[in-house]
Amino acid sequence: MLEDPYAVLRALLRAEAVRNTPKPSRPQPRFPSAPETPERQRSPEERERG
Repeated sequence: MLEDPYAVLRALLRAEAVRNTPKPSRPQPRFPSAPETPERQRSPEERERG
């Protein structure tokens, strides 16, 4: 038998506390932007005109 009968309860409470603790938000990886091409530099109106 366990020497401390409440050891299991304390372990369960610790595990529950860890599980419910809000996790810090990880910064999203930043991908390098695509290079500016002449097509991307033009406004949408100019692209429609051709």
